[in-house]
Amino acid sequence: MSVKEKKQHNWPFIIGVLLICVGMQFANYGSALCVSGDLTKLGATQFYVLISSLGTMGMMLVLPVLGKLTAILGQKTTILTGVCIQLLGRVIMMMAPAWPLYALGQLVQSIGGGFYISAAYVLMPLAVERPELPKFFGYIAVANALGSMCGPLIVSMVYAMGGIWSKLALILNLPLVAAGLLLVMKDCPNARNRDAAKGYDLPGLLLTVVGIACLVFCLNLSGKMFAWGSAPCLLLAAAAAACIIIMIRRELRIANPAVPLKMFRNERLTYAFICAAVASAYSTCSASYCAMWIRTNFQGLPASTFFTGTGTLAQGLVTFILGLFLGGYVGKKFAVRFRPFGIMSMVTAMIATGLLYCLRFTGTVAGGNLVLLANGTIPAGMLLIYLATAIGGFTSSVAQGLYSAYWQSNMRREDIATGSALYNFGNTGGSVIFSAVVGVVLGSSGDFTRAFATGFVFACVGLLVAIRGFRFTPEEIAKAEADYAAKK
Repeated sequence: MSVKEKKQHNWPFIIGVLLICVGMQFANYGSALCVSGDLTKLGATQFYVLISSLGTMGMMLVLPVLGKLTAILGQKTTILTGVCIQLLGRVIMMMAPAWPLYALGQLVQSIGGGFYISAAYVLMPLAVERPELPKFFGYIAVANALGSMCGPLIVSMVYAMGGIWSKLALILNLPLVAAGLLLVMKDCPNARNRDAAKGYDLPGLLLTVVGIACLVFCLNLSGKMFAWGSAPCLLLAAAAAACIIIMIRRELRIANPAVPLKMFRNERLTYAFICAAVASAYSTCSASYCAMWIRTNFQGLPASTFFTGTGTLAQGLVTFILGLFLGGYVGKKFAVRFRPFGIMSMVTAMIATGLLYCLRFTGTVAGGNLVLLANGTIPAGMLLIYLATAIGGFTSSVAQGLYSAYWQSNMRREDIATGSALYNFGNTGGSVIFSAVVGVVLGSSGDFTRAFATGFVFACVGLLVAIRGFRFTPEEIAKAEADYAAKK
């Protein structure tokens, strides 16, 4: 019997989905610590922004075509393929003797993650009815928060042990993902649409891959490996612009596109896509650039490993707590309650990135002007990070628990898999584009507070989009009010 046919909640299946989420975020947040440490050992910290962005660029390349791949391979096969590719990439990172091979491994593991990063939002609607989705998407936010809290803490402790343990830190999430897969596989659908492979738009896929890659390399390598305005810089910029423009024109014309851009005609998906990209930019600040800022500015402090591992702890705690009840509360009158929470998620992103920018005023160990509190044991910068990421936890909770329920509210069930892939393309795309812009803003300065200032600008744009786009029709609001009154 399939999950769809079960009238009662299939809790082993649901728990399996949540375990996969825990494992994914455990790896994502934990790996950020490994990358910064590994590049320091390899003497390649100047390429941190590039290699960090490769950690999401692979996902960004896969997600636009994930709906088509799933139709061809089946959901179960797609997830298993992704886990295997991700494991291969992490093994390459573990064995890499120099940064170019390490960067390749980061890209490969990211591609593997792209195969199954949206699985939770595709599988959960198979297990619960649509009115319950906000509550269960809230549980996904809880699982993600658990992974984001445990990942940095455990990985930082294991990584600090050195030797082989610093290598194994990259695959500590494997038992969680494996346990989740065992629970999910029995009822995970694997239907294949053999017609989906006919007339597959390979040119569209290639244009997408080449265009995005050229854009990221242009913005991250210019000023480091070659000068701005040099022939390689201009060639990469021209190739990126040409590929992306041709891809967009092509995908809007053909009947079976690799990148389903026509789905953006659904305005709710479009607005959620943009705000998810902004929320992802904030998450990149808290997970990646905070870790690098701590490692750079607290180097030499006895508790620097602890501080690095707890940088996102406050964010995870807030996301975890809110995820337990926020989705259920908003879901009871979703059409009425979603808009204020959606708008507030962008406001809190602005506040969080603004506070993180203030780290520039808290001093550094190397500069001899480090501001210390609590009898000289805790840097003021860490308290600022804890406060900022706690506020940002609201952004993460709403983005993970409510945005998907918003755009799925008027989406046909058969389009949810493709829509989820495209929506998650916004998540990863936001991180990649944000990191590319940060690469330009940072230059060779090493001042990571510039990344937080860039995040603040992204959040301002997100707020304008949320105010304009996060709304339901009067008829939907009236129906939600009537349904809620009838249940009381």
